[in-house]
Amino acid sequence: MNLPPVSMSDIGIIVLAAGSSRRFGTDKRLAKFDQQTSLLEKTLSTIPDTFTRKILVLKKDDAGLAEQFSKTWEICLAEAPESGMANSLASAIAQAESWEGAIIALGDMPFIASQTYIQIRQTLTENNIVIPVHKGQRGNPAGFRRKYFTEIGNLQGDKGARPLLEKYRSQCVELETADKGILQDIDRPDMLT
Repeated sequence: MNLPPVSMSDIGIIVLAAGSSRRFGTDKRLAKFDQQTSLLEKTLSTIPDTFTRKILVLKKDDAGLAEQFSKTWEICLAEAPESGMANSLASAIAQAESWEGAIIALGDMPFIASQTYIQIRQTLTENNIVIPVHKGQRGNPAGFRRKYFTEIGNLQGDKGARPLLEKYRSQCVELETADKGILQDIDRPDMLT
């Protein structure tokens, strides 16, 4: 059973960007996407300005990045990001407790179309969980209503919110999209081009 509809303005976005970049070799958030833009800057630039509730999750020693983005993003410093993505997510969801819903995005996915974020947000206003799908394959970001925030905050490990998507499979709405960017994260330097 779906929850009562909520306003789009009550749904925010969380961008997880506190990972260790082990497969990339260096801090991929700072890797140049093009001449002037870092990977993280590019990813954040695709998120529409219509989101007024925005949390960017960084590491505790990311003072430079926190300063760079603090004018337009609420900064969350993950407690122990080395223990896995779930820790970053738990840190952020605690800051989002007043929201009616949250879209959970990844800082290394610069190819997602702005319109996709809008469509997920719109669909989440009337559904419990929303997952974008491209040609039968589930991608990111996923949207969750507030009723799942406590469970999100209790997740462990490096699978993010995936365990909840399995647990609540019947409550997930798959949003079909032509946007293949929902499947494209950057794990290696050669993937930037």
